Amino acid sequence: MPTETIFIESANDKVLIETKQSYNGIPCTEAPTAILAHPYGPLGGHMNNNVVSSLHRYFVSQGYVVIRINFRGCGESKGRTSWTGMAERGDYQAVIDHVLHSPDYASKYPKPSRLMICV
Repeated sequence: MPTETIFIESANDKVLIETKQSYNGIPCTEAPTAILAHPYGPLGGHMNNNVVSSLHRYFVSQGYVVIRINFRGCGESKGRTSWTGMAERGDYQAVIDHVLHSPDYASKYPKPSRLMICV
């Protein structure tokens, strides 16, 4: 399964958020899309968490485009984890906007037939 690393600017404050986008490559105009988040970063959460990785493999095998997020302060994402989760909400919104509105995304991946967000 081809995976591409993309950095997306957060909706709130332009912090770069690391994402990994995967798709099994079956040509089609639309495919379901899943955005997977991880548990709280300071307690060890990251996009390679065993639960996130299992969901990633499952959804790709079912024909989904899958985007995993490393929220701010985790992995290669910039910034620091917040206590309130408000900044992370902006991170998630930026990824959703990327999937729905980015010409770069649209040129590489099928249009989302439905969008599932997993937190």
